[in-house]
Amino acid sequence: MLSEAEARKIVGVAGAERLIEIVEGAWQDHLDEGRRRGLRARASIVWEYMIRRADEALVEGMEGVRRTELQGSAGYVLRERMLLRFKKHSSALTPRNYPTRTQVRLDGQGFLDGMPQLAHVTCGYVLDKVEAGIEKIVLVRKVAGQIEWFIDLRELAAGVLAPVTPILPSLPGSGAAEIAALPSIARVAREEDGDGR
Repeated sequence: MLSEAEARKIVGVAGAERLIEIVEGAWQDHLDEGRRRGLRARASIVWEYMIRRADEALVEGMEGVRRTELQGSAGYVLRERMLLRFKKHSSALTPRNYPTRTQVRLDGQGFLDGMPQLAHVTCGYVLDKVEAGIEKIVLVRKVAGQIEWFIDLRELAAGVLAPVTPILPSLPGSGAAEIAALPSIARVAREEDGDGR
């Protein structure tokens, strides 16, 4: 398991700045082409530019980062703790793509077969409502179809190092998926009146 706090520490302010440069640079590369494309083709082109930029900025420019091949896709291992992949994200922070076998395995377990010690995260962009520019650049950890946490990389680059994703408290004796029901005010009031319904 990789906590949001650990991920923030692994990436750090300098890493967040590099990831932002990769994503924003790839979007600008696409714009500089001056070609109109369909949504799927545009996402693919921006992804290719992100990978080119990541190879230089992360693998060659950062300590503790290596590239790995993932069945026709690229992944980046950061400090042997996190497997990062680049994606376009929806406004709900989910990757916008067809769920490949690799994606399904990653979503279900949170890590890739053969690399269970590496938590899987996606780094990507969310476009504004008219899809004319980037609204957010995020790092997202998703397990079993649920977002476990996300990091706004612009906030991290600005020095926000403490976790900000809301986390539900765990109650003693309950599983992570079970939270005991709290008594309602109405029921307590009835019991005090002697009407124990």
